[in-house]
Amino acid sequence: MMKPPKIILASSSSYRRAQLKNIGFDVPGISPAIDEAAQPGELPHSLACRLSLEKARTVASNSPDAIVIGSDQVATVTDQQGHEHILGKPGTLERATSQLRMCSGNTVRFITALSLVDGIDNRQQTAAEDVLVTFKTLTDDTIERYLRKEQPYDCAGSFKAEGTGILLFDRIESRDPNTLIGMPVMLLRDMLAKWQIDLLDIILSQ
Repeated sequence: MMKPPKIILASSSSYRRAQLKNIGFDVPGISPAIDEAAQPGELPHSLACRLSLEKARTVASNSPDAIVIGSDQVATVTDQQGHEHILGKPGTLERATSQLRMCSGNTVRFITALSLVDGIDNRQQTAAEDVLVTFKTLTDDTIERYLRKEQPYDCAGSFKAEGTGILLFDRIESRDPNTLIGMPVMLLRDMLAKWQIDLLDIILSQ
């Protein structure tokens, strides 16, 4: 059996690392220092793909002997006037309250992009998967109590699906539930397979 390649996660997210560790794939994580602001007129799908690739390239520039995984997630919601809004990380109670009011009774699209940069063979690929989340109708009291309890101010959409936030939803539509939390592991498996790297075999051989 060939020795598996060195693989690094271009992320400081404890959630993404935990997702990989939960399937038996424990990889080191390095935080990429990039500007995550959207460019003028940039569409949500393009934004997620660009940022995931920038993260992977940034870490790969200092790790030429590894395959680097970059990931980024963009959440969007359409208001009653038909305008699509990108839901970033709220940062504050006030912004999180506004986001959840907009999500209440509405369907939110989460676009999770994944990029692989192979410094060994000088190649790269990027793909993305969507998750549709329909929220229950939330009262202002529920929103306030939830935010003060979980304080999800570093999460796009103002909730933590791996925590109490799952109870805010009425329905989730996705082929892979991991995608909502930020690491689409089935997509990662498929992308590595394009380079003849068998993720399941690596995990089962450890």
